[in-house]
Amino acid sequence: MNRSRLMHAAATAATLGTAATLGTACQLSAPADEEPLVDLDTIRSELRLDADSFLNTGTRSLHLERNLRFASARSGADADNGRALFGLAADGETIDTSGALFEGPSLAFEGLVVSNGRACASCHRGRSLSFGMPPPPIDAHIPDTDPVLTGVDADAQGDPEALEVLVDLGLFKYRPNRFNPARPAEDPYRRVFFWRKSPPLVNVVFSRGFLLDGRARVMFEAARGAVFSHTQSSDQRFDDLFSLPDAFDMEAFMFEQLSDPRLGALLDENHPDHDALAGDPFHTVELRTHAARRGKRVFIRDCMSCHNTPNVFNDLANVQGLGSDPNRPPTFPAFGPNTGRAFNIGVSERNAHGLRFTEPASDGSFAPVVIPLINENGSVDEHTVTFDIGLAATTGRAEDIGRFKVPQLRNIRSLGPYFHDNSAATLADVVEYFNSDAYNESADGRRHRIRQSRRERRDLVRFLEAL
Repeated sequence: MNRSRLMHAAATAATLGTAATLGTACQLSAPADEEPLVDLDTIRSELRLDADSFLNTGTRSLHLERNLRFASARSGADADNGRALFGLAADGETIDTSGALFEGPSLAFEGLVVSNGRACASCHRGRSLSFGMPPPPIDAHIPDTDPVLTGVDADAQGDPEALEVLVDLGLFKYRPNRFNPARPAEDPYRRVFFWRKSPPLVNVVFSRGFLLDGRARVMFEAARGAVFSHTQSSDQRFDDLFSLPDAFDMEAFMFEQLSDPRLGALLDENHPDHDALAGDPFHTVELRTHAARRGKRVFIRDCMSCHNTPNVFNDLANVQGLGSDPNRPPTFPAFGPNTGRAFNIGVSERNAHGLRFTEPASDGSFAPVVIPLINENGSVDEHTVTFDIGLAATTGRAEDIGRFKVPQLRNIRSLGPYFHDNSAATLADVVEYFNSDAYNESADGRRHRIRQSRRERRDLVRFLEAL
C-alpha cells in the first residue's frame, strides 16, 4: 500500500472505529453474559463522526486532518547522550545530574548561570513512573532535600503558596510566556500563570504538540522552556547553554519511551506490523474479561471520537509538521507546527482544588491578572483570569480558553492522578466526571454529551484499566 493510500486507510479506520475490527467482531456470537454486538452501521452512527459536527470549530481547527503521521527523532541524534542530559543513569531510574545541569558563563544571560540542582529527571522521575511524578503528597515519596522541592522558587519566584501546592497537589506553577522575547516585562501575558502537573512522557512521540495544552510545537521548544524555567529564578534566557544538538539528543531519548514496544511499528510505515496497527485501533489491546469487552463498546461510542489514534488513543487530528522530511518541500522552515485539536471539557472552570490565579504583590496582597483575548469576530475582550485558561494563555484567542490536548490512554491505569490539575484521583473519578454536568455543560461537552448507566461506567473503567 502506498503512502497516501495508507494514510487514507488509517484515517478512515480511526474515524469508523475501524471496519477491519468491528466488521469482524459483528460476525461473532457474543458470550451469554455480554450485551450483543451491533453491526458496523450502528457503530458508525453511534460514533457521530461523519461530519465532525460535534467537534470544536473555529479558524484554528480549519486545517486539521486525520492522518497517521508522527514526529521522529533527528538522524544522527544520540539517545544515550540524551538520557545523560535528561538526568538519568543507564538504568533509566536513578537520577544522575552529572551531565544534566545547564549552568556556566552565558553571553545570552550576560553572566554566570547557577543551577538549583534540578534536571529534567527531577520532575520526570524515571521509567517506573512513566517519566512523571509520584502521586501527592509528594513528600511521602521524595525527601524535602530533593531539588524538585528546594528549587521550587525557580517556578514560583516567591509565591507563598507554591511549595504547599506542589507537595499537597503535585502541581507546579508555570508562566507560559515567561521567556517570550516579543513581550516586554510589563506585558500581562508575561504575568499570567497556571498550576499544572508534570506530564508523564511515556508515548510522547505520538503527541500532537507538546506539553499539556500542546503549546510547544516541537520537542525543542518544550525542552528548552523547561531548562530555562525550572532550573533558575531569573527571567533571562541562556540559549547558548542549551544547544540544538543537545535538544535533539534529549528528544531522541524521550521519543524512545513507549508503554508497549509494539507501538513502535506505528512510527515506521515499512515495519511489517505497521499496517496491522494502523488498520486495527485495538490490535495491541488484550481484553481478558467480559466487562472489559463491554467497556470497549462504551469507549467506541462515547470516547473514541476524540481518543481515535489507533492503539495509542489520543486525538488523531493534526497539521502537517514542517522540516527536513524528504516528503516535504526543502524550502519549508525547519520548525513548523506539529499541533492538533484541543478541547475545553470544563476541568479548568471547575477548579476543583480552589486554586488562586491572582498575582502576588510585593506588599503581601494579591492582584488580578487581566489579559486581552481576541474573539473570532476580531473584537477584543479584557479577560480577568480566575482559572487556568489553558491554551488561550499562549494563543491569545478567546476560543482557546480552557482548552487542552487529548492525552494518550495506553497504560493509563498507572498515570494517575488525572487531568492537568490532578483533580481526579482514579479512573472511576474520570468516568464519573465525564457523566457530570461540569463536563456536559462545558464548551465542548455540549457538543458531545455523555450519559452512561452505572454498568456502562464500571465496564468502561475495566476497559481503561486493560489498556
